[in-house]
Amino acid sequence: MSLILNKINLFVVIDILIVAFLLYRIYVLLTRTRAMQLLFAIVIILVFDVISRKLHLETISWIIKNLSAYLVFGIIVLLQPELRRLVGEIGNMPIFNWINPKKIQHLDKIVEAVVELAKNQVGSLICILQDMKPEYIIERSVKLDALVSKELLLTIFYEENPLHDGAVIIEKDRVTAAACFLPVSDSPLLKTTHGARHRAAMGMAEETDAIVIVTSEETGEISIMHNGQMFSPIPKEKLKEKILELMNKKS
Repeated sequence: MSLILNKINLFVVIDILIVAFLLYRIYVLLTRTRAMQLLFAIVIILVFDVISRKLHLETISWIIKNLSAYLVFGIIVLLQPELRRLVGEIGNMPIFNWINPKKIQHLDKIVEAVVELAKNQVGSLICILQDMKPEYIIERSVKLDALVSKELLLTIFYEENPLHDGAVIIEKDRVTAAACFLPVSDSPLLKTTHGARHRAAMGMAEETDAIVIVTSEETGEISIMHNGQMFSPIPKEKLKEKILELMNKKS
């Protein structure tokens, strides 16, 4: 009997830990995005609902009751990027690595291109995809499907090239698309001196698990955006090491 009770208690603990982990990951994810504002709005609505019930404010209660049916669908629609990232992060846990092991991209060629772009103060925006593939962005871009090379990346971001505006998306060892227009972020981590390129990089980093590399045409600095965070400036000799660190890989 005691053995059965111990097993039941173990399952309860596991159940609580799983739920706590998911809630924590959702909270961390939301705090890095604009979805936090929506979360506060939901909390305010719930507080108003409780107050209106206690004070018998029938009109407010009726409005909240009728709106609540649509609230769930609204949350799903508005939080689609965050939900995609959450599922991607769960699938990216070490326990699942044996099922779907990550592949390291041709980093040397990417790093060489970024270093030269930064040296020549050429603005560039390179997205290295991981588990999440933003089809809605790729569909509106110029599709390439070309093998990654330093020369190709330098050519794309050459000022006279019609593809130099926008971002390049790299998946595994291939340049999937160019001239990609990314969602723009209003993250407080960005300064007023950061232009559209950095804001687009942060927007991509907030909505996907991609590692986004930016070179500034004004300063030649290299920045990396990942999971709603910004790492800047990145020394040229530390660029590959930082990318590998963010990919959770050992060089």
